[in-house]
Amino acid sequence: MKKLVIEFSNERLITPSGLSLVGQMLGKSNFIKMCNNMKVDGKRSQSQIKNGDILLSYIGLLCQGKTSYDAINEMSDDPEYYKLALGITRAIPSAETLRQRMDEIGSSLREEILNANVAMFNTFHVQPSALESELVPLDLDVTPMDNSKTHKEGESKTITMRIVYEVIERTTDKNGQFLLVPDIECNTIWTNLGWSDDDIIKGYHAHGECEQFHSEIKTDMDVERLPSGKFDTNELVLELTVLAYNILRLIGQESMKSKRAPKTKHPVKRRRIRTVIGNLIQIAGHVTTHGRRIALAIGCSNVWRHAFMDVYNRFALA
Repeated sequence: MKKLVIEFSNERLITPSGLSLVGQMLGKSNFIKMCNNMKVDGKRSQSQIKNGDILLSYIGLLCQGKTSYDAINEMSDDPEYYKLALGITRAIPSAETLRQRMDEIGSSLREEILNANVAMFNTFHVQPSALESELVPLDLDVTPMDNSKTHKEGESKTITMRIVYEVIERTTDKNGQFLLVPDIECNTIWTNLGWSDDDIIKGYHAHGECEQFHSEIKTDMDVERLPSGKFDTNELVLELTVLAYNILRLIGQESMKSKRAPKTKHPVKRRRIRTVIGNLIQIAGHVTTHGRRIALAIGCSNVWRHAFMDVYNRFALA
C-alpha cells in the first residue's frame, strides 16, 4: 500500500463550512442587534466585544456539538471566516473573555433569546404538528442543577387528575422462552385530558420519540455536562442550546426536502442532530477571495454538496 505524504497548505480550507447556514438563519432577525444595544452590567462604557458577538460565538460552538469555552480557540486560525459566517461584527472572544462575559450576561437576556426562537419559526414558516385531537404535544425533561442555598417562592393550584392503568402480561421472555409464572407489569399514567383510556395509552407510548430528542441534546450536542459552576450562566447555556438545537433541526428537516440529498436505504422522517453536524455543519470548504467577492467552494466528491447548496439558498433567500 502506498503511503500518503502529509503537507501543510496556505490555502484557506475550512472544516465547519456549515456555520454559514447558522449565520444566515440568525441574520434574518434583529435579535443580535437588540442584544448589542442592551447593557447587562453597571459599567458606563461599552465592552469592546458586543453581547451579540459573545452569543454568536457560543451558538457557533453549540452547533458544532461543543460546550467547552476552550473550544473557541479553534476559531483563532481563521477568525475572518468565522466572523463572516456567523455575522460577528467586531471580534471572536478568547476563552477567558467568553467565560467572563457569559457570567456577566447570565439570565438577563432570557426573554430576548426565547423570543428569538419564536421569531425564527415565524420567519421560516414553521408550524408545530398537531395530533388528531388538534392538541400539540409538549414533552418536558429536567436537568439537575445545584439549587442549594437558594430560597424560591412559587404559587400552587389544584388540578383535577385521573389515573389510567395499563396492565401488560408477558408469558415469554425476550428469547421466546415460556415463563412458568407470567410477568405482570402495571403502568400508571396521570392525566387531566378527557381522552379515552386507549388514546391516553397510545399518546404515552409516542412519548418515547420525544425522549430521543432529549438524548440528542445531551449526546449529539454534548450538553450533558454544563460548563459553568454558576446557575445563571448555565441557564444562559441552556437557553442558547434551545436556539442552536432548533437551528440544527431546521437545517436537517430542510435538507430532507432536497431532491439531490444522498439516498437512504429506508425512508426517514427526520435527521439526527449528529447527522446534521457531521454532514452539513462539519462540511469541508475552500474559501477564496476575488476583489470584493468571497466564495466558499465545496468539493465535488462530497455527496452532500447539493443538499448543502439547496439548504443555503433556502435560508439565504428567505
